[in-house]
Amino acid sequence: MHPDLLCRSIGAVEPKVTTIKEFQSAAGIASVSVAKIVLDFLIARGIGRLAGGNPVFSASDRLKAAILSLQNPGCDTRLVSEQLSWRDFEGLASEILTSFGYKTTTNMRLTKPRIEIDVVGISSGMAVLVDCKHWKRTNGSLISAFAKKQEARAIRLVKGDPRITNAVPVILTLNTESVRLVEGVPIVPVIQFKSFLADLQSHLSEIRVIRA
Repeated sequence: MHPDLLCRSIGAVEPKVTTIKEFQSAAGIASVSVAKIVLDFLIARGIGRLAGGNPVFSASDRLKAAILSLQNPGCDTRLVSEQLSWRDFEGLASEILTSFGYKTTTNMRLTKPRIEIDVVGISSGMAVLVDCKHWKRTNGSLISAFAKKQEARAIRLVKGDPRITNAVPVILTLNTESVRLVEGVPIVPVIQFKSFLADLQSHLSEIRVIRA
């Protein structure tokens, strides 16, 4: 699939798009037949489905389409980023956490001090706190500051929630680099979030874990 068509399709992948014509228009694709080819390509890779011949998308499908685009070497990462919002990240993070058995909450707000956590998943006393960052890349000192803030949120949550015995602060990003640690906090590319959760237990000794 041509990377330009994939990039264009990202903006058309949303729940309010309910016909092939709407998909074609939102993606800026001149030909209906080409739009159908792109749509079939996405559906074959688990992005959306057909119902009565028309596309049906979930809240997390746009970010899935973006990830698929980023896997194409000819894709323009900047153009992909411009078509995404932080809510796209939240939707996919919540969906993946749920698939691993976590009970999730988005936009959790705590007081004294007043903080907000993008996504929290809790399972058997373990909490994973996700801070969704829309940037592709940034400087080291800024990433370090974000990591410390996420750690502080985890400390506050553990102190205030008796259900939680330990918590892992995580920053989820759009970049396609490998998982790395900053101040002990995992910086996880969204494309690797599922594998990160699958291997989380085996890496607890290496990462920052806040314990009750």
